[in-house]
Amino acid sequence: MEEQTFKKIRSQPFLRGVDEPLLRRVCNGDGAFVRSYRAGDIIRSPAETSAMAGIVLSGRAAVTTRDPARSVLLRYLGAGDPFGIANLFCSEPFVSLIRAASPCSCLFLTEDAVRVLLGESPAFRETYIGFLGGRIRFLNRKIGYLTAGSAERRMALYLSSLGAGEVRLPLSLSALSELLDVGRASLYRALDRLTADGYLVRNGRNLTVPDPEALLRAYL
Repeated sequence: MEEQTFKKIRSQPFLRGVDEPLLRRVCNGDGAFVRSYRAGDIIRSPAETSAMAGIVLSGRAAVTTRDPARSVLLRYLGAGDPFGIANLFCSEPFVSLIRAASPCSCLFLTEDAVRVLLGESPAFRETYIGFLGGRIRFLNRKIGYLTAGSAERRMALYLSSLGAGEVRLPLSLSALSELLDVGRASLYRALDRLTADGYLVRNGRNLTVPDPEALLRAYL
């Protein structure tokens, strides 16, 4: 593996605690490789049979549900974001579809390579467990969005998760409507209602939720 590529891999937060000799051994073995993708290319899909973890090294990718007839955006991946972790050490197929949203490159680690890292790097074990805990929290929030009912309730749950004060909306409104699984017209009406009721202040994509708890009490 080229030294420049290795330096980029070593800088990834998911791998930063791994000792350099161990990471070099893994990266120079058969269990690690880098692939590049054009916008629109499929990175991982439910048709995949090999168990691999990945990390986005550059660019952006979209994670959607596996059903092509009713695709729902789950999240976006950016540089440094891991994926495929939950599909390791089990016989289930890959549960989502990941497609390049822009030209991007990804590091892939086979299950055997991840076993080596888990077995020999305490820092990696801690990072790995922490990541899985974060994914559980994310999925709980996602279930809450999709089962909340009205667009206002879904929007209230999402906004409350951003915290109090002014934040920059991390998604476009189109992507947010996909994330919450509501139509764009319904999303706009929900934003207008929350603003009119005084629970939200909007300035373009800059949003202020003065009191997230009051917002939840009003709509849930």
